[in-house]
Amino acid sequence: MSGTAGAAGASRAASRKLVGILCAVGAALAWGAGATTSDFVLKGGVGNDTFLVLELGIGFVVVMVIGALRGEFGGFRHPGIGRAALTGLIEPWGAYTLGNVGIILTSGAFVALVSSLNPVVVALLAAPILGERVKGVAAALMVVSIAGVSLVIGGGGLDGSIDPLGVLFAVLGLFCGASYSLLSSRLVRSVPIIPLVALQLLVAALASLVVLIVRVVALGGDIAPPHDAVTFAVVIATGIFGGAAPFILFLEATKRIPTTIAAQFGTLVPVVALIGGVLFLGNQPSAYQLVGTGIVVVALAALARYTRGH
Repeated sequence: MSGTAGAAGASRAASRKLVGILCAVGAALAWGAGATTSDFVLKGGVGNDTFLVLELGIGFVVVMVIGALRGEFGGFRHPGIGRAALTGLIEPWGAYTLGNVGIILTSGAFVALVSSLNPVVVALLAAPILGERVKGVAAALMVVSIAGVSLVIGGGGLDGSIDPLGVLFAVLGLFCGASYSLLSSRLVRSVPIIPLVALQLLVAALASLVVLIVRVVALGGDIAPPHDAVTFAVVIATGIFGGAAPFILFLEATKRIPTTIAAQFGTLVPVVALIGGVLFLGNQPSAYQLVGTGIVVVALAALARYTRGH
């Protein structure tokens, strides 16, 4: 009888880990899709802060709809939910804003390369914050997947000047993203995910709105809104894939697998962005990028197998 109970428990644990892995992969796919659609929107002349207000606002509405369908509005009364929502200033708002400024001063490829170090920063900080340590096999696979990302990104050429200030913004954006991963994964141990993500997006959207108002009213800048139906449709898609979906899926993953493991699947983001660029933006991948894509996929497949077995 005890053997049967033990087998059932092991099966439930394996299923829980599988769901966590699928959520982590889903979050990376969503962030990668959001990177592609963001590139399209920003190249279409939409103002960065205008875009962030729309993207994050749409993401907030989508999460609220999900909350309504799942009957989770009661979670908005959870003690401390308002204070927890302030993490939205770290990410999406801080990480997205700093990363975009870094792109302006350096290049998108350089910022993506810096951002790919997110799993390393998470792994270094997870021990003191979450009590998690990366085991040898997982650490080795992390190194391999990041090497693959370097080929994916560097294989396309790191165009643009490397301005020291741009490097600083890219690094600050990296630490914002890693801090969000650690703080939010700790919060979801006691705070419901849907209300937390909804309020994080709302806080980030309001912060972006303040920046937009200052730029337009005080500095006389242009709002630069989406100029056609296609661009606005892509903005809506970005709100779903870059705003709502990845944060929900990532935090769902951290409830089931270690945050250090969930963060490693983020190395899929530049791979998805590369594929999206080929399919929708007409980009042509180099041989190095194709090899790098293969390395990332194989490393993460091995990581998924390892995680399910341990």
